[in-house]
Amino acid sequence: MGLTAEQTAFFHEQGYLPYTRVLSDDELAALRQRSADLAEGKLTHVPSRFMQLEAAFRGQDTADVPAIDRVRKFTQLCYFDDLFQAVARKPAILDVLQEFLGPNIKLYTDQLMMKPRFHGTVTDWHQDSTAWPFFVPQDHVSCWIALDDATVDNGCMTMLPGSHKWGPVAREYRQAFLARPELPAPAPVELKAGECMFHHGLTWHRTGANTTPNRRRGLALHYISAETIYLGLENEESRLLVECEKPKGEFRFLSVRGQEFPGRA
Repeated sequence: MGLTAEQTAFFHEQGYLPYTRVLSDDELAALRQRSADLAEGKLTHVPSRFMQLEAAFRGQDTADVPAIDRVRKFTQLCYFDDLFQAVARKPAILDVLQEFLGPNIKLYTDQLMMKPRFHGTVTDWHQDSTAWPFFVPQDHVSCWIALDDATVDNGCMTMLPGSHKWGPVAREYRQAFLARPELPAPAPVELKAGECMFHHGLTWHRTGANTTPNRRRGLALHYISAETIYLGLENEESRLLVECEKPKGEFRFLSVRGQEFPGRA
């Protein structure tokens, strides 16, 4: 599908881009069911280490709360689950990413942010790329897909337009940066289920709490150019090698378009 010149200019200027629908009703239904089955333990092909509960439910007896409403997030689903990997490979998404990352694209990681009804907590202002300093350059682009309607009331994504232009800011300077008077007003991005948005890895964003009776699941897919230099992260290879049943020495991040390069990510 590609982008219009206006959409491309908006992304480069603002650091994010609300986009169109990329999931059908049938795909949404299947992904919602898969997230419920994983949360409830009906499916076990995703290792439990990649599921995180909301803080209020860690180490407590919470049988009175449905399992799906206790989970904060899943990670690495695209490495283990066929339905989620198929989303990461969708041409409708990769065609847009190619505008920003070029023809050779890899998925680094993914997060299914559950933001459960009544219990979904705030995710404070942050930049994705500063959590991944082992990639050079820091030109990640993420696609955030709404599996449920995402509204201001249930914790939709909120962006600081143009903040990617300031570059990476170390965690200890976060509050000082956010207090700067020249920063723009936050911009909430409400999405209907199946719609998505793209954002640069250095664009500041947050999500609010969800105290509503409506679930707000969002799938964050984090992409890099296949030509990115990977400087290494302790235990990352062994963590995925064993679980994905890949022979030692063959670990690579998930190639979704184009070619791979020796000595790169």
